[in-house]
Amino acid sequence: MELKGIFSAGCIMLCSAALYAKPALDLTGNWKVIDDKSGFTLVKVKISKNSNSLYNGHIIEAFNAPNLQTQNLSSLKGFHLLFDLKPDPNDPYKFISGQVFDPAAQQRYNINGKVSRNGNTLILRSPSDAEKASRKLSWIRIRNSN
Repeated sequence: MELKGIFSAGCIMLCSAALYAKPALDLTGNWKVIDDKSGFTLVKVKISKNSNSLYNGHIIEAFNAPNLQTQNLSSLKGFHLLFDLKPDPNDPYKFISGQVFDPAAQQRYNINGKVSRNGNTLILRSPSDAEKASRKLSWIRIRNSN
């Protein structure tokens, strides 16, 4: 009888934990990347999840800044911008160990991210930036208008 009670209590605890555990927010879909200094939309990116549950992003559209000379940005279409962003196993709103490639500087940066509670805003910045003094990238989810 005592063993049956312990087993039942264990099952109840496991079921309760499963019901209240929050899964990581899914980042798949289209996003626009906003420059934190100018507020200008730099690119639109399609984020997908690979078989290892890591997120990657490719540029689907690039934009010229309104105050700069117009350039042909068509070569950026399909450019691999976001690499291997991983959900944080301890916090469903955080992402770790990713990289962003800056096509203008031809440089890769290590990044971590945090998504808003509603899943519509993603902030990416360098994990080594303790004072949060570096630039950040704000990504805004693009919802389908259907």
